[in-house]
Amino acid sequence: MLGTIWINLGLGLLAFIVTLLAAGAGNVWLVSFVRAGIAFVVFFLAAFPIRWVIAKITHTSASPVGETGEAVSGEPVASLENSQKDPKQEDLEESFSPLSLSKMERIQPTEDPTTVAEVVRRLSDE
Repeated sequence: MLGTIWINLGLGLLAFIVTLLAAGAGNVWLVSFVRAGIAFVVFFLAAFPIRWVIAKITHTSASPVGETGEAVSGEPVASLENSQKDPKQEDLEESFSPLSLSKMERIQPTEDPTTVAEVVRRLSDE
C-alpha cells in the first residue's frame, strides 16, 4: 500500500482538530470531543481504502531492468525473449492469421420500417 500508518494518523488528527473547532463553537466541550473522536476514527479507517485505491491507480510494473536495458545493479541484461520461447508457441504463431473484414459475415436487420415505427410509437406513448 501507498505510504504508512502516519498518513492515516495525520488524516485522522486533521479531522479531529477541524471537527473539534467546528463543534466547539456551538456545543458543550464533551459533545465536541465525542464528535471529534468519531471523526478521527472515521477518517483514520477511511484512509486505508483511499490509500489502496491510490496505490492501485499509480501502480507501475516494478521490474529489475531499468529504462536503458541494464539491471538495477548496473549490469547489462541479456534478452530473455528468444531464449525462453517454447516450440509449441512458435508453431501457433506461424499458423495464426488475423481475422479480416472479408471473412466476417454481415447480418442485415430483418425488421421492416413499419414494425419499427409502430414499436417507437408505442414506447413514446408510455
